[in-house]
Amino acid sequence: MADPRHLSGTIVLITLLALAPAIFCFLTSMPPGSSIADINTRSIYGLHGKYIIFRAAAFIPAAWVFTEYLRTYLFTGFPWSLLAYSQTLNPSFIQIADVTGAYGISFLIVLFNVGVYMAAKRISKSLYLLIAISIIFALVLIYGQYKMRLTFPAMNKLKVAIVQGNIPQEKKWDPRYRNFIIDRYEALTEKAALEDPDLIIWPETSIPGYFEDEQDIKDRLTDLAIEADAFFLFGTLRQKKEKVYNSAILLSAQGKALGKYDKIHLVPFGEYVPLRFLSGGLRELIDKPIGDFGGGNRFKVFKFRLSNTINQGGQIQKTTEFYNFSALICFEDIFPDMSRRFVKQGARFLVNITNDAWFGKSAAPFQHAQGSIFRAVENKVPVIRAANTGVSCVIDHCGRVVAIVKQGKEAIAVKGYINSAISLPAIKTIYTRLGDLFAWFCILVTFFGIANFYLKTRKI
Repeated sequence: MADPRHLSGTIVLITLLALAPAIFCFLTSMPPGSSIADINTRSIYGLHGKYIIFRAAAFIPAAWVFTEYLRTYLFTGFPWSLLAYSQTLNPSFIQIADVTGAYGISFLIVLFNVGVYMAAKRISKSLYLLIAISIIFALVLIYGQYKMRLTFPAMNKLKVAIVQGNIPQEKKWDPRYRNFIIDRYEALTEKAALEDPDLIIWPETSIPGYFEDEQDIKDRLTDLAIEADAFFLFGTLRQKKEKVYNSAILLSAQGKALGKYDKIHLVPFGEYVPLRFLSGGLRELIDKPIGDFGGGNRFKVFKFRLSNTINQGGQIQKTTEFYNFSALICFEDIFPDMSRRFVKQGARFLVNITNDAWFGKSAAPFQHAQGSIFRAVENKVPVIRAANTGVSCVIDHCGRVVAIVKQGKEAIAVKGYINSAISLPAIKTIYTRLGDLFAWFCILVTFFGIANFYLKTRKI
């Protein structure tokens, strides 16, 4: 017999994820009988000519964006697998996201499908719509190719090492495996350090304890940073007064703590119980342990510098490069506005440290990585992912995966490390500066469409 806790948790998640498409279907069938499926050359409710085009080319795609935006923020938000993410393997098509965000790509996908449906059904004005869609898609692809071919002034590349420990979830917090976990990460890091990285990155809560409070852990990690002669970012729990935080800490190559970031957007029913006074009983129904974490309130930008000595023709030259970056913990990278705010405050690249061991060997770790790809494109910054069980990779500013931890063909449920180098374009995109302006435009179009069709219905 199935555990009722599994069933209850599944029902809660399915219900939340089903709300957005349900609202979309409701909106696009208002007034009754006015959906695209019901519109023909002799349109009901007086929906002739321009109204058919408006509904197909503007209202329906905008309504989809509206519901995706709701899913991003409603009940703390869960924008997992937005429609746009289906195009992560088509980099030239998604570059327009640096203007519209991921929502613009979702809009175009729905627009294309509506156009094809209308043409197949020979609905009035569908030929004109298809021509317009073809022109729009051509312009989007041209823009994408232009963005991907842009070059930037040469500068020293930052060398990064990513360590993937592959610690099963049932072992992560078992005291019997404490030394085993640290030993594994140390061994992998020592191998990665042979290639002289500037920055070493471990995943979320890779430390099986509290770095600031457990001296043996603190000594081992400090010594590791010194031996590797590299900056060192890792995930750890951190306690302050009565609160426990899911945090990222940066050490210098001398082993000194340079700063910390406390996770801001906590996972509901994973790291805390939302609306505790209303939903306390759900704790017993969810089949996973629920933490009681404190949420951070500061969008931290880590800063460090690297000095290099170059011998050119017998002349010694010393160069200094300054680097700013921010860490996104766990699923924070699926929230577009969080990444945008970090970049707007000065981060020149982003690091996502995560523990996706919960998902096992499934499609979910790859779906999670799709969010990081879009964050890179939207803000035109590299994104580095360090995941306990995968996917750990380096994504360039155009959303291309340039390095990934693998064993053979497997990228998840494997241990390993990679060394790679990233370039840092010094640009601010329209999306970084203005945010979800396109999504808000779609929301206005949606409400205008609802009002317009109701008014026309009443006149008949």
